[in-house]
Amino acid sequence: MRFYEGNRMTPETTAGLPTRFQRRGHPGVSRFTAPVSNCLAAAKEEPAGGIFSRVLTIILVAAVLVAVAATAYIAVVPREGEKFTEFYILGPKGKAADYPTEFMAGTPQTVIIGIGNHEYRDISYTVETFAVESRFDTATNQTIVTSATLIDRFSVTVPHNQTVEQPYTFRIMESDTNRIEFLLFAETPPKEIPESSLIEAGYRNLHLWLRVH
Repeated sequence: MRFYEGNRMTPETTAGLPTRFQRRGHPGVSRFTAPVSNCLAAAKEEPAGGIFSRVLTIILVAAVLVAVAATAYIAVVPREGEKFTEFYILGPKGKAADYPTEFMAGTPQTVIIGIGNHEYRDISYTVETFAVESRFDTATNQTIVTSATLIDRFSVTVPHNQTVEQPYTFRIMESDTNRIEFLLFAETPPKEIPESSLIEAGYRNLHLWLRVH
């Protein structure tokens, strides 16, 4: 497609600018080129009777520049995706196996706690662990927490789009404990958590069923 008729720039030829851009393809923003200075110079050379033509030409060139700028912005600024946090537990060897679920009371047991931050901001997480005694209520078909004792509390800061894995060692002192609960908080945790609301208290929660002798 031609842009010039002699030394004149017409609205009809200027309107073809976006088509030229599209046909060139756009693997990168740098591919967008337009003879804007030539277009404006040609518009200024129009005779006095072509004022309307000059104005229309300038408007069309401005529209092309706006379209190019909008495309560049979309290419440079990615859309923000879904926000979420990964929270998981691995065995002492770094695999989803060999969890310490049966042991003697008072002996040290180790797992690896993993936290993956995909919240589009740096977050200082807090982890709380509880030794839980629970029973299954056949009447309601639900597990009821009868006691929960705070074992530990610690914080870890995870930058956006990064994952932190760190070993965690705990001791269960009571043989009546049949579960260890891991609660993750993205904000400041509450000072007290009712036993009935323990599972729902955290931003994320995990647990291991135990047999303590």
